[in-house]
Amino acid sequence: MGSEGRRQPGSAPLNAIDCADGLARCSAGMVEVSRRTSLPWPCRGTPEQCACPWERVDGCARRCVADGVEVVVPKDRAAGQLCETAADAGPVTTPASQGETPRGCDEGQAYRCEGDVVTACRENAVVARCLRGCVAEGSGLDDDVPVDREGAAAILCSH
Repeated sequence: MGSEGRRQPGSAPLNAIDCADGLARCSAGMVEVSRRTSLPWPCRGTPEQCACPWERVDGCARRCVADGVEVVVPKDRAAGQLCETAADAGPVTTPASQGETPRGCDEGQAYRCEGDVVTACRENAVVARCLRGCVAEGSGLDDDVPVDREGAAAILCSH
């Protein structure tokens, strides 16, 4: 801090909330991506001013695979991953074969995609094989995400 109680140019506030960059979510057919920023803490604005910013990037032709699920995915691929695909779009996954080896999960994950394989973490079981690979190697969905096996595979497998 300067002698007059002001921060030095270029210094960041010590009490701040860092908002993530690179998350995508779909809700009510609209796809949004998060924007990196820092908000002062405690925030003295309205709830909207004190919430991390999301940018609307696209709308789904049909609907979301799962409402409110947040996942790390490139901005230009967010709608393709989070919106239901058309019935004639072709398959994204194939069923897991008997004896397929789960790839393991990180703590707190419900599903993980690695090596083209989607693993259900609680059951330690392979639920699908991605035909075009994982949207991001090692990507996953958290325990608190309300999505079934098919939805998880649709989100985690590249379209």
